[in-house]
Amino acid sequence: MKRDNYEQDHRWLMVKKRLKEAHHIIDLGCGNNPVEGASVGVDFHLDPVERLHGAGPMIDPEKFKERGVQFVHTRIDGPLPFKDKEFDFAYSHHVFEHLDDPATACREMIRIAQAGVIITPSFFAELIFGRPYHRWLVMDRTEGLFFFRKRIFEQTPFGLSPKFSHAKNRWEIDGQTNPFDMLLNDGNWYKGQEGQMPRISEILRKHWYAHSPLLEIIFIWDHEFQFKIFSD
Repeated sequence: MKRDNYEQDHRWLMVKKRLKEAHHIIDLGCGNNPVEGASVGVDFHLDPVERLHGAGPMIDPEKFKERGVQFVHTRIDGPLPFKDKEFDFAYSHHVFEHLDDPATACREMIRIAQAGVIITPSFFAELIFGRPYHRWLVMDRTEGLFFFRKRIFEQTPFGLSPKFSHAKNRWEIDGQTNPFDMLLNDGNWYKGQEGQMPRISEILRKHWYAHSPLLEIIFIWDHEFQFKIFSD
């Protein structure tokens, strides 16, 4: 089944609705693809060291200009060069789990925007996929967000993400490759044994493409929100 055929979680549909309604959007941690409708994109890593398994292109600010988007090269967990409540909506997709200082990022997001959304992997997704450059496990509740610094045994319990060979122009696996990446097979890069476990593969893909709360936190906030950091 194609990804577009999976039923979307209601929280994801609400994010799309809020983006359409907003007039001045900032994408915090935009990578090369700022969300549709954003007038400003912010990112710190120009290279893909913590994006797309390190295999994606460099950020090119000139391409942002062509799209009519202002690119700001700075951290989002530091002081941001914007006025208080300058934006209608602040969007951040799979970024906060990377940060050194999520508390500062939360405060700055609240300061510069009237509303927004923070999207991160769920506890379950963080453990099964295990990205070593992710620093936090994130939990959402009605009252706010909770950040737990990842411990060593929580980093990559099921192995590493696949590696892209530029010489062979293909993804490659070895004995350390994460089996959940192979089962998910996002982008259909893996031509291997997932067919022997079609049921679990299909369940995983269903939750992934639906933006299910099992695999993804989608925390929508208005005016402000509470957060707490657990560093130990």
